Amino acid sequence: MDTSQHITTADGTRIWYGTVGSGPTLVLCDGLACDGFIWPYVIDHFLEDFQILRWHYRGHGASDVPEDLHTVTLDRFCRDLREVLDHAGVDQAIFAGHSMGVQVILNFFSLFPRRVRALVPMCGSYKRPLDTFHGSDLLRRALPLMERTLDAAPDAIQAAWRTLLPRQFWYNFAVQAAEVNGKLLRQKDFLPYLEHAAEMDLNYFLRLLSDLSQHDMQFILPRVDVPTLIIAGERDTFTPLFRSVEMAEAIDNSELIIVPGGTHVAPLELPDLVTAALDRFFDRHHLRASTVSEVPPERAAAPSGSDPPL
Repeated sequence: MDTSQHITTADGTRIWYGTVGSGPTLVLCDGLACDGFIWPYVIDHFLEDFQILRWHYRGHGASDVPEDLHTVTLDRFCRDLREVLDHAGVDQAIFAGHSMGVQVILNFFSLFPRRVRALVPMCGSYKRPLDTFHGSDLLRRALPLMERTLDAAPDAIQAAWRTLLPRQFWYNFAVQAAEVNGKLLRQKDFLPYLEHAAEMDLNYFLRLLSDLSQHDMQFILPRVDVPTLIIAGERDTFTPLFRSVEMAEAIDNSELIIVPGGTHVAPLELPDLVTAALDRFFDRHHLRASTVSEVPPERAAAPSGSDPPL
């Protein structure tokens, strides 16, 4: 990153963000327990065309875990992001989200539509992802048991999580279980995810998982009126392909790219295919240009003060 800094949000939580490159702003929104591992090929490919803004959700990466875990919601993440954009002097941007980041960028559009030039949902769902994880709602139903187990032995479970997760074993398991495509994914690209996830505070993690389990942006899909490119992995077991198909059907004039053989980490498995799709999308909608193109008047003309309050 050319710049790297923290801001202190309205509730006192420090949020990290960084920028690199110049031009129109492309904001990258991570998945659950991620701190940017999915984006290196996208950043390398586009840093000469865009100012790329990365940031870490509260409780992730270099951002603070909030004192009040009731603030661990995707809605609060979006309000943090608005504060980041205001601090960075960014009025409008293209928003790309991976996994949980898809729900973040849709939530952000629902709150602050005039700030959005385009949307790029990648390998994500628009609602309640725990209902479709591996084709069932077992993870959602198991969540209360996970919370009770952590309450019974928090220190021991946290220590085991930090010790066992960032191991070669879990990469091998992910390949064998077809969670990732071992023929396409470079091991070095996936291990940073395990290393970061191992450092997550588990009370925070389960609180966020609980909010995510109920999070539903279906209502906003018919209202999306900006260019939208949906990228999905053909073999994604975390957020299955049919959710991306539904999203494409509900958003007028959206485009859907299916990565053949791709899983939940398709941007790492076939990066050239993903960046080529983005190239075509950005060119088709003139999104590399610094001037706003075809922004609906009700959003383009809205003053900054018209955003909902923090």
